[in-house]
Amino acid sequence: MVVLHLFFTLRKTSLNGTSTKKDTRKLFHFFLTDVEEIRVIPNDFLTLTINHSYENMSEPVSLESRIKIIDILRGFALLGIAMVHFTEQYYAGQAPEIHANLTAKTLADQIVMGFIGIFIQGKFYMIFSFLFGLSFFIQSEKSADTGSFILRFTWRLLILFAIGLLHHLHYRGDILTIYAVLGVLLILFYKLPDRALLMVGLILILNLPGFSLRLYEGIRNVSGSFTTDDQASLLAYYDTLKTGSYFSILAANWKELIPKFEFQVLSGRIYITTGLFLLGLYAGRKKFFERWMDGIPFIQKLRKTAWWILAGCVVFVLVILGVTQVLHLELNQSLQFAIGGLAYDVFNACLATIYVTSILLLYRQEKWRHRWMRFYAVGRMGLTTYLVQSVLGVLIFFSVGLGWLNESGAVICLLIGLAVYVLQVYGSEWWMKRFRYGFFEWLWRSLTYLKWQEFRR
Repeated sequence: MVVLHLFFTLRKTSLNGTSTKKDTRKLFHFFLTDVEEIRVIPNDFLTLTINHSYENMSEPVSLESRIKIIDILRGFALLGIAMVHFTEQYYAGQAPEIHANLTAKTLADQIVMGFIGIFIQGKFYMIFSFLFGLSFFIQSEKSADTGSFILRFTWRLLILFAIGLLHHLHYRGDILTIYAVLGVLLILFYKLPDRALLMVGLILILNLPGFSLRLYEGIRNVSGSFTTDDQASLLAYYDTLKTGSYFSILAANWKELIPKFEFQVLSGRIYITTGLFLLGLYAGRKKFFERWMDGIPFIQKLRKTAWWILAGCVVFVLVILGVTQVLHLELNQSLQFAIGGLAYDVFNACLATIYVTSILLLYRQEKWRHRWMRFYAVGRMGLTTYLVQSVLGVLIFFSVGLGWLNESGAVICLLIGLAVYVLQVYGSEWWMKRFRYGFFEWLWRSLTYLKWQEFRR
């Protein structure tokens, strides 16, 4: 992920640490020039086969091994997604006040939720979304006919929306319906020039449209909260998940479909997700993951810059808090959302960048490469992994299964989530030795081509 590329470039910082215009042009050249074509064959959720060799490589890492890093990153993202979803007990929304301690019942639970909020929540979905945009590029590269590709990709999005809608009826936190709708924008931005694509992507990732709206509301003193005070409806939904029938859960989640999209707009996540799609498309155009071993100095600089900007976000928030306390200023809710939200969005982008660049740098080492490969199979079948997590989460926490909602705190739920993920790691390795695709990847692919695809190895 190269979300901080713009900041790094505008500072005119070169790959070797000097600050010259010539080196700055070299840095732009690394990202903005086309390279030799590489044939790729996608396996739906971004499994690639490469038939091209690089020369004069200084590191003992094959090109095929470099591309595996994409699936490893997806598998890593799914670990974070599992941690968030299980600690929130697959509730995915505002709990009623009477059950406000749904996840944090003890001091240990509060520490876990603080850790999740700072280091996990909002970061791992960014990596997952970025890879979705990258998969769009790879599929487009495979197709020689742009018109047929657009039709097929649109059809794929419709299928994804159907799968996501079925998922949403069981878990209102579903992301697939959102991906399917926002995926249409990839088609619209497909021909955008590289520099424009990067700029638009960064503007959206930093949620500047949402920040501008909140700032406008704050200046006009208009409330822009996306929470609700309707405790009766909040309690009714909680009771449905806790004690309701299977069909009552489906009906309750159906009513949550439109509010879910409204939350995406009001919170600004719709802009962030779209920006990550575009950044993934941009990285695909520049063949970043085919060439990343050639840009190690840049990746190291990128990670260092991300750390500095992240630290700047923390200092910025502390200064704002200090000034408001000293001057006895009271910011209205919209201004709090505007300032705090901007800092949080930049913080999330920086930390996601640090995670990705750290994995890339560690992957060069043989001992770490072996460890990261444990994420490979679970990442190859990412759609199946994501949906199976939800199936198990619903069966564990909702009334249709064990009904453990609000029975345990974040510590126990996190351990359950980690146990589920470990089982998925071993299960995915077993599965991929016997089958070409994850089950839902195979189904998605078969429906795309309206023909059953070869499944077993």
